Amino acid sequence: MAHILVVDDHKDSRELLATLFRGRGHEVTLADGGAVALQSARTAPPDLVISDVLMPGMDGFAFCQAWMADGTLSRCPFLFYSANYTDEADRRLARSLGADAYLTKPLPPEELFYEVEGRLDGRIATRQPPEPIADGEFHARHSSVVTQKLEEKISQLEALNQAYEVSQLGYLRLFAANPHCMWIYDRDSLRFLAVNNATVREYGYTSTEFLQMRITDIHPAEEVPQLLEHLAENASSPLKRMQWTHLKKDGVRITAEVSTHSMDFEGRPATVVTAMDISARVAAEHRERDLLEQTRDAMLGTVRVLSKIVEMRDPRTAGHQLGVSRLAVAIGQELGLPAERLEGLKIAATLHDVGNIAIPSDILGKPGRLSEAEFDLVKGHVSASHELLRDVPFPWPVADIVWQHHERMDGSGYPRGLRGDQLLLESRILAVADTVEAMSSGRPHRPPKEIADTLEEIESLSGQLYDPEVTAACLRLVRNKGFTLGDG
Repeated sequence: MAHILVVDDHKDSRELLATLFRGRGHEVTLADGGAVALQSARTAPPDLVISDVLMPGMDGFAFCQAWMADGTLSRCPFLFYSANYTDEADRRLARSLGADAYLTKPLPPEELFYEVEGRLDGRIATRQPPEPIADGEFHARHSSVVTQKLEEKISQLEALNQAYEVSQLGYLRLFAANPHCMWIYDRDSLRFLAVNNATVREYGYTSTEFLQMRITDIHPAEEVPQLLEHLAENASSPLKRMQWTHLKKDGVRITAEVSTHSMDFEGRPATVVTAMDISARVAAEHRERDLLEQTRDAMLGTVRVLSKIVEMRDPRTAGHQLGVSRLAVAIGQELGLPAERLEGLKIAATLHDVGNIAIPSDILGKPGRLSEAEFDLVKGHVSASHELLRDVPFPWPVADIVWQHHERMDGSGYPRGLRGDQLLLESRILAVADTVEAMSSGRPHRPPKEIADTLEEIESLSGQLYDPEVTAACLRLVRNKGFTLGDG
């Protein structure tokens, strides 16, 4: 592969060409100007040089003349690659200096590779080094080209200035007529520089009064420190949207949604603000939140009532659902579940045995071992719970969590024999919490187990019956973090 010298004062342009050519297997040396490129090439001559024209210090034309004057370097193909010098006069000067090609930025990569690699492998013939141009002739032609380019740039700048003045005039007209409140303030002094008619109408101050005020004057005193801190942290931010409290002249407070962006106004750094009174919307949102909170409280109250109904039918297991709920939520927190999912898990755990109301009380309280038929009846409480809960419009899959809490990881559970990833994470948590709490509590047909024995049994069945991560979280809570069953 070849050694290519890329000369361009623009870093991004240099790096782009380097990436392209290195991707083709070539060695690439970079230089940010003609003088540096000459020094580099005389130390390690390249196989080809590709150079920009418009560069400070030694521009591309002067660089090419010096390159061709060097007997060793002049044999190396020299390509110009420019986005600014694209006139025929530029091309003529480049050819007279001995450049092999004059390419215009940007070229598609495949065309650029053709021009460069075609000269490296001989598919495109290279020029013979030209007869040296006399310094006087070169300086005259060089000066002519550069002067013409400068005049073009000046002309473009004048056109841009005229367009800017027209644009600014149009902006100010739009500013004045905008139906939303707008103002411009000085970023250093925070004084108002201009306000539109809508601001005068909305806030009650005259334009003259506004121009004697600072933007802090329309904020309540307790909000000013926060405002100043925000302005200090976001002085150069181009766009911000947030809410502030504003004071009208008559003392009425409004909630304003404010959008800002930076600009230069009459030669000074300024910020233009658009403000909209959203007090009615904010009040409506507060009312809606209050209503949602009341609805949530009513729902949780209903959940507690249902839980107590189950406990009243079987007083000997009173507190079981509360204990399962506490442990399940603690496991969920240990696993990093967000607050929203934890609330759904808490409700599912509180209601997981609600289907027991369909089981005869003499079976629920039977002191001895249940027969197979009786146990089948007891297992029916899971489906009964699902039937009772499935039409309740909870924002969480409570009915499905409850339906799955006696399923097991290996598919040996009931009622549907689900396994592994078929089970919701919340149902896997509930399965562990329910088992641990039940085994650690007394039942009519058996005494309670020691918590250490319960944990050992759960641990021994991890991965078979119980989710390993859930089991590990439960063990950490009780063994290492002091979680105690039965604490209210």
